[in-house]
Amino acid sequence: MPILFPVNRISNGEFEFEGRKYTFPINELTTNCHLHGFLHTAKFELVRKSESFVECRYMSDELYKFFPHKFSVEITYTLSENGLLQETCIYNLSDTNMPVFLGFHTTFNLPFVNGASAENIYVLAEVGNEIERNITNYLPTGKILTCDDISQKLNRGEFQPFGNKISKHYKAGNDGRIEILDKENRLRIVYENDKNFGWRLYYNGDADKFICLEPQTCMVNCQNSEFDRDFTGFTYIEPKSYKKYVSRIYVEEF
Repeated sequence: MPILFPVNRISNGEFEFEGRKYTFPINELTTNCHLHGFLHTAKFELVRKSESFVECRYMSDELYKFFPHKFSVEITYTLSENGLLQETCIYNLSDTNMPVFLGFHTTFNLPFVNGASAENIYVLAEVGNEIERNITNYLPTGKILTCDDISQKLNRGEFQPFGNKISKHYKAGNDGRIEILDKENRLRIVYENDKNFGWRLYYNGDADKFICLEPQTCMVNCQNSEFDRDFTGFTYIEPKSYKKYVSRIYVEEF
């Protein structure tokens, strides 16, 4: 579950906020974008742990020397009979409002039960508007698409990820519930994300091994979007304050 900050692509690696120009390094040359930030490669300090709990902290350092804010990120993972609880706190330690764009590249191997049949795996995902993306640079075109067959199947829990490629960007619908169902073994993985994660990106490569169910707090390239920033999820953290983001993964019978 790599942490992405700032999540996804920023066109030309640049945007403006409150009169300040932010310039991120271009690390995806084929699209001339900044992609995903560097927290997923950063070293986190171990704060405390037990057999079923771990808390880690990252303090901004040379990896984010281009980002004009001092900040820290604390992530805790707790295992219990209720599944895996993930809590992420981002602290703005600077003196100005700090834009925040968070996501997780959460990937599930499929099937998730040994010996299960691929044709019995389905995905349910509550989705709303789909944002059209340019297939060359994967940036939104500014067009909202009508609900197609795949979107309807996701909402009904009828999308089969094996043999059906998907790469779609959505605003979360309803509660944004995500499930992976094994209808043969009557088991499902449930991936819950709080309301801060108002966007999703779904991707399954060659549609034969995995599916990425990525919660995001904002639309791809929200920093430079022609849509209203409230719609795109462009948010910030006030000075000397923080925001908390909560997710949970568990397995249940149905």
